[in-house]
Amino acid sequence: MTDNRQLYVLCDTNAAVRDAHLFRKKGGPQLIAMLRAKKAKLVVPEVLRMEYINQFVQAGDEALKSATKDLDKLKTFCGYDFSKFLPKPQFGEAQALEILAQLEDVIHIIPTTPELKVAAADRSINGVRPTSKTDHGYKDCLIWEGLLTLPEGSEVILLSRDEAAFFDGEKLASNLGKEAEEKGLDLTAYSTTKNPTLMPLINVLKERFADISASVVGDLPMGDHPIIRAHMQTEPVAPVLPNDPNEHAPQAALGESGELEELFAKHTRNFALLDMKAFGFVSYLRSTGKQALLGLLVKSGAADEASRNTLERLALAGLIKDTGHNYLAVEGPAADMAAQMVEPEMIKLTGLGS
Repeated sequence: MTDNRQLYVLCDTNAAVRDAHLFRKKGGPQLIAMLRAKKAKLVVPEVLRMEYINQFVQAGDEALKSATKDLDKLKTFCGYDFSKFLPKPQFGEAQALEILAQLEDVIHIIPTTPELKVAAADRSINGVRPTSKTDHGYKDCLIWEGLLTLPEGSEVILLSRDEAAFFDGEKLASNLGKEAEEKGLDLTAYSTTKNPTLMPLINVLKERFADISASVVGDLPMGDHPIIRAHMQTEPVAPVLPNDPNEHAPQAALGESGELEELFAKHTRNFALLDMKAFGFVSYLRSTGKQALLGLLVKSGAADEASRNTLERLALAGLIKDTGHNYLAVEGPAADMAAQMVEPEMIKLTGLGS
């Protein structure tokens, strides 16, 4: 910024969730990096935060439904059934909350006070922008009234796809611009209707913040899931067509020569890989908070729910200790070997030992 004014940025739900997957892509990482570098704030009225979470869950379930259908088709082509690696429905709530927790340092929350509710209701009833003809727009009115509570002298940038609520063409609606000016706010608005990303905002900030524009990151890297990589490397292609009813494979008696153990091990090998990784992470760290450990496992590519189940099993087996808030390593040769196994990955994830 060219002066000492506090900069606030507000992104509507379409921009933040539907387009940028809650700041994970399409300009999201760049925006967060620049806001942090310039000590600017992502302003999130409480009602908008709730909508972020709800829409993230809905978008995640839509993607899950599509992936389930596509993976079922893929299974018939390649012989692999990857559906077991898909998350459960409603997984998006935990993900959204985790992302928002990681952004806590850059987010400025505006609580929904009784005064704001009354002001938004009056605006909506009287049909004043951002109320639109097709929608009473109470939520948008509540967001706007919250925005007007920012400190006088602040600079505010609004990013939205909702032209009916906030724009006349590509410009901010005149009554909204006048209201912001009367509150002492320097407000600029950008529409993402034609470019459904955060890039209209990113390009403006890059020009202003030339000192950091070259260093900002791109979309978050999403590497292949390690369990899936292991599965592809070790499992032969298995037929998915029905067996010939005329072919009857001999069935081994339970417990005979360890056949059952071998079959069981084959079908649980992928989970064993995650068990060993989680055991190694705890053994390497010696003592760590539960949420921090889950975050590391998810960051390494493991699914959140699978990681939780794995840690619970390890605790029940006595391989690690569960104190209620932390996981503790259990000393022994197995812990030492597991810690050595994951050391390169842990150094990459945490920087510890580097």
